[in-house]
Amino acid sequence: MKTVKALSVMMQESRVGELVAIPRQGLFFSYDPGWLAKGFNLAPFHLEFSVNPQRAADVALFDGLHGAFSDSLPDGWGLLLMDRFFRSQLGVERHAISSLDRLAYMGNRSMGALEYVPMFETVEANDDLDLAALYEASQSILSGSADEVITSLRLAGGSPGGARPKAVIGLSPDKLRAVSSFGDMPEGYEHWLIKFRCEEDHRDSGAIEQAYALMANRAGVETAESTLFQVQTSKGAEQFFATKRFDRVAGAKRHMLSAAAILYADFRTPSLDYSDLLRATWAMTRDALEVEKMARLMIFNALAHNRDDHAKNFSFFGGVDGWKMAPAYDLTFSSTGGRGNEHTTAFAGRGQPTRKALIEVCQPFSFLEPERYIEQTLEAFSGWTGCCAALGVDKVQSQRLRTALESVWQAL
Repeated sequence: MKTVKALSVMMQESRVGELVAIPRQGLFFSYDPGWLAKGFNLAPFHLEFSVNPQRAADVALFDGLHGAFSDSLPDGWGLLLMDRFFRSQLGVERHAISSLDRLAYMGNRSMGALEYVPMFETVEANDDLDLAALYEASQSILSGSADEVITSLRLAGGSPGGARPKAVIGLSPDKLRAVSSFGDMPEGYEHWLIKFRCEEDHRDSGAIEQAYALMANRAGVETAESTLFQVQTSKGAEQFFATKRFDRVAGAKRHMLSAAAILYADFRTPSLDYSDLLRATWAMTRDALEVEKMARLMIFNALAHNRDDHAKNFSFFGGVDGWKMAPAYDLTFSSTGGRGNEHTTAFAGRGQPTRKALIEVCQPFSFLEPERYIEQTLEAFSGWTGCCAALGVDKVQSQRLRTALESVWQAL
C-alpha cells in the first residue's frame, strides 16, 4: 500500500481545501479559493481563513493533524477496528499508518460533515443489521479471540469516538429495525448511535445511561433523543443505550468540532478547566444562552459523578450562520477521570467540585445563575430511585450509585 500524500477535504459536495504531507516538514492545509468565497472557517481559533498553506497550531498533538481534521478520526474502539483492517487486509502495521491514510480510510464515514477524497473504499449499503451479531463480534474482539473483523461491524463501529464498542445505524420509525446507515436509508429511517457494553461493565450500564439522560433533561441540560434498545443475544437479553445522532439532520451532515479540536486540548489527559470551556463558548457563539448550556452541563457533570468529562465530550456546531453548542452526550456515572478521584476537567483549578468552585467558574458571566442550576439538578436527581426502577436497573446497583451521588452532594 502506498502512503497517502494529499487529500481533498470536502463538505456537502464542495471542496473545502487540501491536506498535503510534505516530507520532513509535516502536514499542511490550505483552503480552496471557491470555499473562501462561499464557506466559513472550519476552526476560527486556530485556522487562518486563506489560501496560505498552514501547519497545525500544535504539531505535537493529534499526530500533526489540525484539530479540525483530528475530530474526523475515531479513538479507542474505532481505531482498534481500523488497525485490524490495515493489518489483516492491507498488511500494514500500526506504526506505518499515517494520519492521511487514516483520513482516507474514513472517507465519508466520519462523524460530523467533513469528507476526504480519495477514499480507500466507497460504501453504499442499507442492509439489515443483526445487532446481536455485532455485539457478540465486538465482545470477541475485546477478548482478543478474533483476528478478523466482520465488515458490518468494522463499518458500523469504525467512526464513533470513545473506548467502548459502538455502532452507527439507521433506525426505523418504530425503533424495531436497524439497517446500515451508509447509502440511502428507507423512508422515515433516522441516524442513531447504539452503545454496546464491555464485559466488565455492569449489565445495566445502558439503562443507567438512559436514566442519566432523563435526569439531565429534567435538570435543564439539552440532550439528543435516546432510548433503550432490546437485543436478544446467545447469552440472554441485553438492553443497550441508543441515541439519535445530532450531527445528522434530515440526512444532511452538520459540521461539528469537539473542545479538544477547538482548543488543542489532549482529551486523554486532564487538560482543561470549565473556566476555559465557558470562555471558549462565549468566544465561539457570543450568545448568553449557549454559555448557560455549558454552565448547566458543568454543574450536571459535577453533581452526577461524571468524572470522564474530557475535552472530546463537549462539542459545537459551526456554519455560515455561526456556532452553537451541540447537545450533551456521554453522560453517565463514572469514577474514572483525571488523577486519582478527580474530574478530567477542573473546576476553577480544583479536581473535585465544590459549590464555591462552581460559582467561581460562573462569576465572570453576570447572567449565569449557578445556585439555581444546582438546585434544579438536585431536584432532578430526587427521582433517581423511581427512574432506575422504571428502567429495570438492579436495586443494589441503583442504591450503590445513589450513595456515591449523595457523597458528592453533601460536599457542596
